[in-house]
Amino acid sequence: MTDAPASATDVDLELLHDLLFGLRLECADSGSRVPDRYKTAQDVPVMLDAPFGPAGPMVLRFGDVLSLLFGWSTIQSAMRLSKPDHLLFDYTRMMMGFRLFSSDPTRIEMIGLGGGSLAKACYRDLPNTDITVIEIDPQVISLREQFHIPPDDHRFRVICTDGVDYVATAPERPDVLLIDGFDNKGLPAALSEQAFYDSCRARLGSHGLLVANMCDNARAFPTLVRRIAASFDGRAIAIPAEQRGNRVVFACADPAFPPTFDAVRHAAQDLPLRDPIDYSIKLRRIMPALRRWQALHVSPANSL
Repeated sequence: MTDAPASATDVDLELLHDLLFGLRLECADSGSRVPDRYKTAQDVPVMLDAPFGPAGPMVLRFGDVLSLLFGWSTIQSAMRLSKPDHLLFDYTRMMMGFRLFSSDPTRIEMIGLGGGSLAKACYRDLPNTDITVIEIDPQVISLREQFHIPPDDHRFRVICTDGVDYVATAPERPDVLLIDGFDNKGLPAALSEQAFYDSCRARLGSHGLLVANMCDNARAFPTLVRRIAASFDGRAIAIPAEQRGNRVVFACADPAFPPTFDAVRHAAQDLPLRDPIDYSIKLRRIMPALRRWQALHVSPANSL
């Protein structure tokens, strides 16, 4: 980071204000969304690292928020400097909702490191779980210390390689596979194709859970959900993570997926009530999707 705020000639502060505070970041302290001392965008302390390259990541400090950006139009990740483990974005908390379906997995794999929000949450909350994170961009990995991502150890590692190739060729079989791989153009085509989702199914087997973060694009999103469902025998549900912006798809080929209402309720009751993930809120988001899926796939004689 630079030692002084960028000048008005270097950074469009009004644009930064709109970008960051327009994302509905959730702060832990009630009423602290925009501190009173920040009366105007010009009063917000902003620091910017130089871009690593034309399409490389930038690190931006905006008040108490450290953000990873791919150009000015794409905020990839964000972290509160005063509370590095807090999950700012709702979609990351929704992705952690996988614990309602697989509460204590033995092995997790992630495609996409970014600012490490999900990696840190899994490392903290699942001390007995082996975690492998796949990131294709070495420049993103080089920022891991700035975003308080733990170093590699006996149960956590970050591997620099292509996620598509890794899913297709690596020997291990995870219990949960999280897909959150975006670049400066959005979701890469390679992570959107039927062949990739087929590889995910083959890697997960009949019981592993896929968790995929997707932009809520009215044109592309339905196609991607249909592809995931096709790979997982139709057993996929999509949950809105925000009022707009992201949806999280959960898919599993197990005939018991999606689970019953009661099974998910019991799972939520068994999980700890720990900030920043309130699993009871995730439960309320997931229930309507379960009802829709059952209405389409379960006969009245077998309905719950």
